[in-house]
Parts: sequence; structure tokens; C-alpha cells
Amino acid sequence: MTRSKTSQRIIRTGAAAFAAGSLFLVSACSNNSTSSNSSSSAAASGDGVHIVTSTSIWADVAKAVASDGVTVDPIVTGNNIDPHDFEPSAADIAKAKEANLVIAGGGGYDAWLYKAVDEDKVIHALPLTDHDHHDHDHGEASQSQTEESHSHDHKHGEEGHNHSHADREGAETNEHVWYSVDALTQVANDVASRVKELNPDAKVNSDDIDARLAKLKDRIAKLPHLHVAQTEPIADYIIKDSELHDVTPEGYRSATLNESEPSAADLQAFLELINKGELDFLIYNPQTETDMTKQIHDAAVAKGVPIVEIAETPDSNQNFLDYFESVVGQLEQQAKAAHPSQDKAA
Repeated sequence: MTRSKTSQRIIRTGAAAFAAGSLFLVSACSNNSTSSNSSSSAAASGDGVHIVTSTSIWADVAKAVASDGVTVDPIVTGNNIDPHDFEPSAADIAKAKEANLVIAGGGGYDAWLYKAVDEDKVIHALPLTDHDHHDHDHGEASQSQTEESHSHDHKHGEEGHNHSHADREGAETNEHVWYSVDALTQVANDVASRVKELNPDAKVNSDDIDARLAKLKDRIAKLPHLHVAQTEPIADYIIKDSELHDVTPEGYRSATLNESEPSAADLQAFLELINKGELDFLIYNPQTETDMTKQIHDAAVAKGVPIVEIAETPDSNQNFLDYFESVVGQLEQQAKAAHPSQDKAA
């Protein structure tokens, strides 16, 4: 797959599952020093807690939980940068080292941040990897949240589309974990508990975001049985929690998950899927567009296949939780259009 230098990688498949929870220790850093003595006195005296996040996504989660006594700084903001290939500056790393807590997705996606700091102060959704973000670690054991696999079978009565979510790799190996309601809930609650440990006087409350995410998960669960395909597997976690059925050609999907270029045959299989009218809609990531994905996009437009755009990160002026809800809203609209007599999103 052809890309610019800043976006040659499509998807990382590092860890096998996102964690249900992680064992964390109190940070050895304070806002103004990397020494353990300064950190201890900061926490004991009730000084503010400083959180640095890999992207604005995790910053929005932290801000939904903590307010007074907590400052949150994201490294990557907006949707003009592909976080897959982001290279932090020395100032970015220094900021992370000085922070009390660091929030990262985990796996290899944002290893550029968490590998630079003490692991004890990292809050993460996926297990952290010992490899840099160019490597893959497929051997890590799954933890409890993803062990609750959504493996019901989908039978379409069509050759080639009779398989379950469980026998398609994706939600268990996909680093777009911020589209998992369970992962967001886990991180939010980890933030609440870790901030309280560092500063008992800090104002934290995860009840509101927990309730908001529970409602969002319920909406996702009501998405009906429709055929979808993805130019990259950005929506795997959403699909896993719904009745949507991913029919992306296996060769194409395998290539994107393994950061290799889909073959001409893979592309042809995808185009045939579109031309045969086998898709209810296409899921497209505009933030990692390539010549190949643009060709798929244009073929869908020509065939009249609806397109739902799901980006890596929201616009700089948009809160991620709002964006996530808008993505689900688009999926609900397409579901209603596909089945106008059944209001599945109600």
C-alpha cells in the first residue's frame, strides 16, 4: 500500500487483547521534578496532579473524570497527524517524564510515549509491549475484558459469509482500542483511582462517563445485522459489540492488520464485493487515505454504496466522546436506511 512518509503504516496488531485492569504503582514524578523525593512530597501535600496523554482521545476521557486539582495535556491533537507514525519531540518526552501519570492506548500504537517513562505511572487499555512501535507482539495473553468474546454466528444464506465475529481477527488484536466502550470505561475508572491515590483532595468522579458509555454501548448493541467492510479495521470493537457483520475480504484485511500492502488480488476482491452489491455500507478512515483506499472509496460512490467515515482522532475542536457518539449516530442512520421498517436504533 502506497503512503506518504508520515503515514506508511495502516494498523498495528501488537497486543492480543485490551486489559480489564492493570496493576499500577504511585508515580515517582511530580510536575516539576523527576526525583522520587519531589513526587512523594507533591502527593502528600496535595499538590495538583499532572496527566500527559498520547492523544486528545485519552485527554478527553481523563477530563471527563477529573477536574479540580488535575491538569491534562495531550501530545497528539487534531486529525491532521497520523498517530501511528508520530515522532515525539524532546519537549514531548520531557513533559511525559515530569508528569504524575501518563495515559496511552498501549500495544505498539503509542509506545513512543510510554516507553520513555516509568511503566508504574502508565494507565493503559492494551497491555504494554517490550517492543518499539515498529514491532508486533502477537503472543501476549488475553485479559478478562476481551475474553468475553462476542462470538455469536451470523448466517446470511450467502456463500462465503457464514462465519462468526470470533473467527475473524480484529477486536482481539486491533489497537484502535478507544472505539471499545469497555476500554474507555476501564481507563476512566483507572484515572479516578490513580488520581485519588496521588492526591486525595483532587476532584474525581467517573459516574457520569460510566453512565454515558453504558448508554453508548446499548446503542451499539442495537445495531442490526448488516454487511459492512472496512478500508482498515478501525471499527472492529464497535462491530464486536453489535450485530454488524464485517465481510471485508480476508486477504485484504489480513494485510492491513499486518501492516503489509494488500495485493492486487486483494484489491480486486474488495472491488468485486462492492460491484456485486454485497455491502450495506463501507467504513472508511479518511485520516489514513492511500491510493488504494481512495480507489475503494470511489468504487463505493460509483456503485451507490453508503460510506461511514470513522477517523483515527476527532477534529481539534471536537471532544472524542461527542465524536464517538456521532459515529454511532451515523451507523444508526445507515441501519435505519437499510431497514426502514425496523427502527433498530430506538
